Amino acid sequence: MFVETAEQWVRELLRNGKIEKREDEEIARITREYARQLEEFFHREVLKQLEPSGKASEFERMLLYDSHYINKYLNQTIPGYAGFLSEVLTRAKKAILGN
Repeated sequence: MFVETAEQWVRELLRNGKIEKREDEEIARITREYARQLEEFFHREVLKQLEPSGKASEFERMLLYDSHYINKYLNQTIPGYAGFLSEVLTRAKKAILGN
C-alpha cells in the first residue's frame, strides 16, 4: 500500500510539473523515501487510534511478527477503518508533500 501510494504521488507530481523528470533511479529513490515516510506516518496514526482501547502494543507486536494480516486486523479493530485510512492518507500527503 505504501509504495503504491507513493508511486501515485510521484506520478501526480511529475504530471503537474511539481518535480522535474529525472533518471529512473532518482524517481525510484524519491518514491521509496515517500513510501517510508508514509508508512511511519500511518503507524503513528494507527497507534494513536488504538491507544485508548489498549490495543497499541498488540498492533506493534503484529508489525514485528505478522504484518500480512494488519489490514484485516485494523478493519476489525478500528471502527470505520476505510474512512480512517482515507483521512490518514490525505493528511500524510499534505504533511509529506506539503500540498
